This record gives sequence, C-alpha cells and structure tokens, in this order.
Amino acid sequence: MSALFLPAIILVTGFVMPTSDAARAVEQYEQISSVVGWWPVSIVLLGVISLSMFHCVHRIRHVLMDFGLRNFDLLLKIICYGGAFAGTVTTALLLWKL
Repeated sequence: MSALFLPAIILVTGFVMPTSDAARAVEQYEQISSVVGWWPVSIVLLGVISLSMFHCVHRIRHVLMDFGLRNFDLLLKIICYGGAFAGTVTTALLLWKL
C-alpha cells in the first residue's frame, strides 16, 4: 500500500499543487486541510506513513547489522521499531487534531 500511494502523494503535494501566488497557496492549504480532516483520508495517510516508517527502519536495521552490529540485534530492534512506533503514534495524534 505504501509503495502505491506514497509516490502519488509526493507528486500531488510536492509538484502539482505548489504555486508562487500567496492567495492561491492559502486556498490550496484550506482544501488539503479539509480533505485530510475527513476520516477515511486520515486513515489512509496513517497507513501509508506508518508502513513507510516501518519499512525504512527495517532496512536501516539490516544495514547496521551488515556493518557488523549483529551483537546488538535486540538493541537495534528496540531503537528502530520503537522509533517507528513512536512516529506512528505521533502521526496518529497529529492527524486526529486536524
């Protein structure tokens, strides 16, 4: 799911929508804010962001293990996956407040 939606989200919010007109930028921000405030969109965003974070830390953990930190596997798991979990909780709280 993350690999499907994340590039589309980046394309739309990073390349298609930005504008140099300040009035138009405020209008676009209000549109995006109202769309993200809708609960199905918030759930999809939470899923995409959460899966991306866990995928990223999984790869980072394996790279660190390849660099010779295999003896610290439990510590790496706690740090990496704990950080991804904390990021997911923070994302959920931020989306809830919108």
